[in-house]
Amino acid sequence: MPSFSRKSEVQLATAHPMLQRIFNRVIVFYDCIVLEGHRGKAAQERAVAQGNSKLHWPKGNHNKYPSIAVDVAPYDMDKHGVNWANDKVHDAADLARFYHLAGIVKGVAEMLAIPIRWGGDWDSDTYFHDQTFNDLVHYELTGPVVNTVSAPE
Repeated sequence: MPSFSRKSEVQLATAHPMLQRIFNRVIVFYDCIVLEGHRGKAAQERAVAQGNSKLHWPKGNHNKYPSIAVDVAPYDMDKHGVNWANDKVHDAADLARFYHLAGIVKGVAEMLAIPIRWGGDWDSDTYFHDQTFNDLVHYELTGPVVNTVSAPE
């Protein structure tokens, strides 16, 4: 049975308890790694500079504490570098694995009645070609919980 590495556990611990519930259940079914939970100012600005985020500090959902967003990828993607967006993924098999993981995450979240949004389908219409920014590792909470956390100083 898969389990999180210490690095993934540390990152997940910075995320909202509802995200922790989702991904602690996902790991039972699918081997994945938590790349990032909370992001400080320097990390957020670096993510923008690298094209991995469109939002400057403190507007990103990773910037709240606890974070209401996490970046998660299939486990062995980390061995050869995770491509964050589908326009950067050139291997069809790797791309398919992101979509496969997203289906599992969305299914687990629905079973737990926790509303989330995935960065590969921002409007959650299951039509993947209408995105203007693809962030295949990104999962975020939606709904009332979003207003219950704030960015640390």
